[in-house]
Amino acid sequence: MKKILISIHILLFYFAAFGQDNLPLKREIIGTFHSNNKIINGFSFGFLSSMADHRNVKTNGLRLELPGLGIISFMGNGFPNEEAPFDLKGHQYSEVVNGLNISSGSWCDCNYNGLTIAAVGQYGKLGNGCSIAGGWNFIDKQIGLQIASIANTSFYFSGVQISAFNKIHSGSGLQIGIINQSKSFKGIQIGLWNVNQKRKLPFINWNFN
Repeated sequence: MKKILISIHILLFYFAAFGQDNLPLKREIIGTFHSNNKIINGFSFGFLSSMADHRNVKTNGLRLELPGLGIISFMGNGFPNEEAPFDLKGHQYSEVVNGLNISSGSWCDCNYNGLTIAAVGQYGKLGNGCSIAGGWNFIDKQIGLQIASIANTSFYFSGVQISAFNKIHSGSGLQIGIINQSKSFKGIQIGLWNVNQKRKLPFINWNFN
């Protein structure tokens, strides 16, 4: 009896710690991104995705989220980015979207590859391509084009940012806005007030070292 109980405990620990990652991925043409361990080749849908979820879902095609938590981003002036250096190599994203993401505002541990559009605000871990938001556009690491009416923020950035307020920690490219701010930046800043690691200037600032 004791051996049986020990075996049960071992099995429970295995499934809790490793089970989800080792389960086969179910493939569907249409499905919800609230499920686990799934590849959706076509159309995925849902609402109120969360950073707390670890669903291991990949959408190849169109992802639609209405409503999303980003719709209330104005209550906290958007969502906070990472504030310390991080490494996404080997990171297990809750969701990977290859294609088009449309939402009132997604807020998730997501990797967006392609185009993501949010009516109000959005937050994601990694963006490869184009990220557009009606208000706040917060992507921890953005590579490509980032556009918002109020604010773009990223810890790591490479590409073009266009918004009233642009803020990055490290990156390269072009910032266009009313206020542009960076701590370690290679490129050009165009706006009423521009801040990089070398100087603070109105209208245009630069650093290529």
